[in-house]
Amino acid sequence: MNAREKFNAVMSFDTTAGNLKTEYGYWCKTIKNFIKEGMPVKKELPLNISDNSSIMGYFKIDENSKDIIDENVRSFFNLDSYITKFPFDVSPMLPEIVIEEDEYYKIYKNKYGITLKERKDGTSAPLDLDFPIKNRNDFEHYRQYYDLNFKKRLPENWDKIKQDLKNREFPVRLGGNPSGFLGFPRHLIGTTNLFIMMYDNPQLVKDFNGFFLNFIMSYWSEILDEIQVDCILIFEDMCYKNGSMISDGMFKEFLSPYYKRLIKFLKKYEIKNIIVDSDGYVENIIPLFLECGVTGLMPFEIQAGNDLLRIRKNYPGLQILGGIDKKILRIDNGKAFIDRELEKVPVLLKQGGYIPHIDHHVSEDATWENFKYYREKLNYIIDNSF
Repeated sequence: MNAREKFNAVMSFDTTAGNLKTEYGYWCKTIKNFIKEGMPVKKELPLNISDNSSIMGYFKIDENSKDIIDENVRSFFNLDSYITKFPFDVSPMLPEIVIEEDEYYKIYKNKYGITLKERKDGTSAPLDLDFPIKNRNDFEHYRQYYDLNFKKRLPENWDKIKQDLKNREFPVRLGGNPSGFLGFPRHLIGTTNLFIMMYDNPQLVKDFNGFFLNFIMSYWSEILDEIQVDCILIFEDMCYKNGSMISDGMFKEFLSPYYKRLIKFLKKYEIKNIIVDSDGYVENIIPLFLECGVTGLMPFEIQAGNDLLRIRKNYPGLQILGGIDKKILRIDNGKAFIDRELEKVPVLLKQGGYIPHIDHHVSEDATWENFKYYREKLNYIIDNSF
């Protein structure tokens, strides 16, 4: 079976199919370290790439995409592609405006109208300085930037891409960062401002999500009318170590109605796999997502307290992606830590609906020796569990 067939079989809880051997992604510094420590190089990294850049574990659909794709780890371990991202753009496509610049920093407004301060050496994530939406007037003005010409949001080589994807051997997902009915308003309003707005002006938050929902359904229909995707990925990142950043009541008021309408729309296209991406401790919000029609979550950070065996017992129909503690790969850990962490994998594989991989990007404190041991053992477990 190819990677696409395996993905869809596993997500449908077919326990007779083989599983994907895959990783979500890596930080660039991680790959640089692996190379220094002996990993063979199939393809050199791009010049002047920053250490905190993401290197993804999937294929690149659009040759014009700026995504950096791993070819070295995948080649060495003969890994399958992760769920490949279909290129999409939910910004108002504003021109970048540089406000201030010197040899170290650049302050600018990006295509979303967010004001950022960015180090030119790429050693840290950009700092949010200001957001475009603070009140009703801002929202009404901002929404005017969006037009109904969705064709301009499709890849330049759209005709070739949609033809190539008809006979693909890897899974494709639509969605990602930024999206979600908490994730996208946070992106444009800011976390603190959004939470205050939920109390001071709840109708504005609902109007924002209603606008975003209608935009997404119109935009995505242009893609879904031509391509059968394997998965929808909704980015929320709504949890910390102690659980959700909003209450159950706030979830049901501000998120649930829009999730239900979106998923009803997606079912018209026979999309069966609807995955939410959230870091942190997610166990207490799983029932809320399931009630809306979400089918799975990722990446289940173990350091946040998520317990995959407990989750599987409590939610036997939930699709689980990830859930292997990235910290087992640190230099101060060894094979015993890795062995212990992987004990749960055969149990979960035999129950179906589970794709094992590190619980987010493989971090830069991972050693090549530990990663090599982990990945080879995980591949062996997968090969011998079916």
